[in-house]
Amino acid sequence: MGGAFKIGRFSGIDVKVHWTFFLLLAFFAFIGYQASGSPLGALTATVTIVALFLCVLLHEFGHSLVAQRLGIEIHSITLLPIGGVSNLESLPEKPADEVKISVAGPLVSVVLALIFFGVGLLLGAVPRVPTDLFAGFGSVGQFFFYLGYLNVVLAVFNLLPAFPLDGGRILRGLLATRLGAVRATRVSSTIGQVFAAAFFLIGLLSGDILLALVAVFIFFGASGEAQMVKQRELTRGLTVSDVMGTKPRTETVTPDYTFGQVLDSVIHGYQEDFPVLDDGKLVGMLTRNEIMTAAHSPEKYSRVRDLMKTNVPTISSQADLFEDGIRILQQSGLGALPVTENAELVGMLTLEDVAQASLLRPLSATEDVSGIDDGATSQKTASR
Repeated sequence: MGGAFKIGRFSGIDVKVHWTFFLLLAFFAFIGYQASGSPLGALTATVTIVALFLCVLLHEFGHSLVAQRLGIEIHSITLLPIGGVSNLESLPEKPADEVKISVAGPLVSVVLALIFFGVGLLLGAVPRVPTDLFAGFGSVGQFFFYLGYLNVVLAVFNLLPAFPLDGGRILRGLLATRLGAVRATRVSSTIGQVFAAAFFLIGLLSGDILLALVAVFIFFGASGEAQMVKQRELTRGLTVSDVMGTKPRTETVTPDYTFGQVLDSVIHGYQEDFPVLDDGKLVGMLTRNEIMTAAHSPEKYSRVRDLMKTNVPTISSQADLFEDGIRILQQSGLGALPVTENAELVGMLTLEDVAQASLLRPLSATEDVSGIDDGATSQKTASR
């Protein structure tokens, strides 16, 4: 996720924080200072937000560790102003597994709530919810009791059937046992978008900007994951070789090509990304971005070797199209991916190739997924 930086690693999972999270801290510190008229209010608000997001991080680890036990790789957990996001390599195939993963997060929040309630009462807290966060809690016990309350809110909110929140994922898992993954996602996505519209309206009317942002996240998250499930079903069982452009159809360049030669190929051809071969071996890629850079500074870049990317991922022609091809394309940020066998270029996999995968499916299969809305693909779970 762009704009996030790593702060640690646990159980093979990178923990990242998006830079916008610090804007949230600054915002609450400002509100706290303005409301209380003293630095104590700013400090209280900041400490509370940091503590809450540590609880969100544990909530996400609940999802991630269960997913790991079920054989799903987790790349990272990222903290955002609207909550936490676990980046799963793939969605669980079994509906029961999705239910287990989704329940784990709220369960962690409930356990944390009980622990904080207990610690707070042991330290003399009065069982009440502070009405003014910025005025302070009065005691350490009250602070822990308030954290317990926040974790209850976190668990309850995430259990709402607003896909892609945890409750929506549980709903999809349960529906998938009867309707199948595609129809279950379609139903859950629609329900999630209805909730998102309601949250957005409530957020605007009440002045709760954070709730409105969460609503936007839910709306597009539901749409995006619906599209991803559609894509998974359309490409199920297909390999890269089924859709890729083969080498005879792929124009290549060498490191000694001039920019003028490349520009001529772009103008008179159909490619925007070119594999770079040296003595028949793949040594890099020249993408549209590099070509545009050279077009604006032709005096600086004269040959392909001055422009090309050398550290580019490749993929086997026999790799699974969805699990490997689409995933690596998305992670690389490239519009085209070199396909190699024994270090020899055999073709190219492009985003257009992936989009045309539906043509390889029977009509009945494409009709079954045609009702899902388009959107950006995502393989994530989220918590506020």
